[in-house]
Amino acid sequence: MASDDPPDLPKLPPIRESAEHVLPPHSDDPERGWGEAPEPVQPAKPADDAAEAERQERRQRRAASPDRPARESASPERREPTASGAPAVARRNRTEDGRRYSTAGNGLVVALLALFFGALLNAPGMHKASFNKDPGTERDVALALTGGLAGVSGALQLDRPRQFVQDVAGRGDADEIDVAIVIPPASTKPVKPSNQKPAATSPPAKPKFTPKKKLRLWVAGDSLVITPGYSIVRAAGASPVIQSVGGVDGHVATGLTRPDVFNWFEQIRTQVKKLKPHVVVLNFGGNDDKAYMTGLPEGSTIGDFGGPSWQKEYRRRVAGVMDIVNRAGGIVVWIGLPITRSEAQTQRFDIVNAVVQKEAKARGDKAIFIDTYTMFAGDTGGFTQFLENAKGDSVKVRAGDGVHFASDGGDIIAREVLKQLNTTFDLTSWRRASS
Repeated sequence: MASDDPPDLPKLPPIRESAEHVLPPHSDDPERGWGEAPEPVQPAKPADDAAEAERQERRQRRAASPDRPARESASPERREPTASGAPAVARRNRTEDGRRYSTAGNGLVVALLALFFGALLNAPGMHKASFNKDPGTERDVALALTGGLAGVSGALQLDRPRQFVQDVAGRGDADEIDVAIVIPPASTKPVKPSNQKPAATSPPAKPKFTPKKKLRLWVAGDSLVITPGYSIVRAAGASPVIQSVGGVDGHVATGLTRPDVFNWFEQIRTQVKKLKPHVVVLNFGGNDDKAYMTGLPEGSTIGDFGGPSWQKEYRRRVAGVMDIVNRAGGIVVWIGLPITRSEAQTQRFDIVNAVVQKEAKARGDKAIFIDTYTMFAGDTGGFTQFLENAKGDSVKVRAGDGVHFASDGGDIIAREVLKQLNTTFDLTSWRRASS
C-alpha cells in the first residue's frame, strides 16, 4: 500500500547572501560586454602642492562668503547638455580670484578708443601728410578727416606732447604747412641805350682761388642731384683749391612746384647765408613735370602743364632761386634734366629744361646750365643705359629705373662741372706763383 508521506526531495545548496556572486559583473556601458569588470575608479589625487591648497582655500572662503548666493543668483552659470543628455560642467564667467572675464566686444571697443586717441595725438602730422598728397579725391577726403581731428586735438591741447617732443628735437616747425615763396623782386632799373661803341678792353680778370683761399661749393636739389653730387664732392676733395661745404643736400620727391612738401626757397636762402658758397650746384625738375603747384600768388591760377601760365609761374620760381644765390654773391651751376627711357617723360623734361636754360642765359656768367640731355643720349639720339668711357669700355651710366644716374654717369657730370668751373674761375695760377 502506498504510503501517504511525500517522497524525500534532493538536498538543495544553501541560499547565498547575494546574487552578485552568481551573475558575472556587468556595466552600463553598452560597449562593454558581460563579464568585463569596470575600470577601477582612481582615487582623487590629494592636493599635495601649495598652489592647489591655496585654490581650495579660496573656494572655501567664497563658499562661506555671505554675499555669494546673491552673486550666484545674479549671474548664474550656464550649463549646456552634452550629446548624451547629461549636464555638462558649468561654464565659468569669472576667474578663480573672482574677476569677470572680458568679452571680445569689450576688447574691440578698447582698441578703437586707443586708435582714436592716438589719431588725436598725431593729428597735426596726419593733416600735413594729407595736404602733401597729389590732388584728387583721396587727398580731399584725407584733408576733411584729418582737418577735423586736428581741430579737436588743438582744442583739447592733445597736440602739445607732440609739439614738445619736436621742440626738443629741434623740429618745432615740422607740422607747419609752409607754402610761402619769398622771391627777391626783379630789378626794375631801366637800361639806357648807348650809341657809342664800347672801347676795346681786356676781359675782366677771373675770380682767383688758391689753397689758402678755396672756392666754396654747395650741392642741393632733388633725387637726381644725389649721385652726381657725391661725384662732384669727391672731385672737389681731390682739388687743393675747391672745398665742399654742406655736403650733398638732396631731398627725394621734392622740387619747386610743391613748397608744401619741402620749401626749397627758404632752404636755399638759409643755406647760402650760413655756408657762404661761391658756387651752388642745383638740380630741380624731376618732380616738377606736373600741372599742380602750391604757393601760387593770391588770386592767380595756372593751366595745364607746359602751357603759357604754367611756364610763366615756373620761370618765376627758377629765376627766384637763381636770384637768391646771385644776390648772396654766388654763381649757379644748374644740372639739366636728362633724356629718360619714357618718351613722354622726356618731352616733359624738355619743357622744364627750356625754362631753366632761358633763365640761366639771361644771367650771363652768373649762371651755368649743364646740358645732360645730349651728354647721355645714345648713338641714335635716344635713351641708352651704357656709354663708352675714355678707354673705350662700355660702362653703365644710368640707373635701372631709366631716369636717375648710375655712379659712372655721376662722374661724367662731375667732370663737366669742374670743366665749367675752370673756365669761369682762376684755379691754377697759384701753381706758377708757388713754383
